[in-house]
Amino acid sequence: MWRFILIAFALAFAVPFLPGLIQPYLDAQKAEQMEEGEAAEAARGSGRTFKIPLGPHGQYLTEGRLNGRTIEMLVDTGASKVAVPENVARKIGIFPKPADYTVPINTANGVTTGARATIRNMKLGSIRLRNIDAIIMKDGQLGITLLGMSALNKLDRFDFSNDTLVLVQ
Repeated sequence: MWRFILIAFALAFAVPFLPGLIQPYLDAQKAEQMEEGEAAEAARGSGRTFKIPLGPHGQYLTEGRLNGRTIEMLVDTGASKVAVPENVARKIGIFPKPADYTVPINTANGVTTGARATIRNMKLGSIRLRNIDAIIMKDGQLGITLLGMSALNKLDRFDFSNDTLVLVQ
């Protein structure tokens, strides 16, 4: 009898924590389902495009989805990789350790170090990219995520036309 009471008490204690424990599994399942649908769409050859208008300060700013999270990004064709601030990396499920910050990075403010990472999924409008090389920068070194060449080179093409950046997949 005590065994049943103890099990019931343990279950009553654990129930409030179950949603937090189950959510990562559900998110992973949802991402897999989206990837399967994206793969089928890519097989049909839909010729997707995404247009980014020139912003008021002469920059191309856009929102994209990185690993399922909406993130504001600045297009930077001078950046060899997608560069992500550490706080944004955490939001998209990337958690580098302090020892991971070994990659030398040349910035406008001098040389610093970053951590290598891979962004599993990136969505820019109807364009979908997978396994994008990225660099994670410590907080305070980068104010916004940079959409660099490691993502842009995965496109069929991109070009600038009439103050608009056109991405084509």
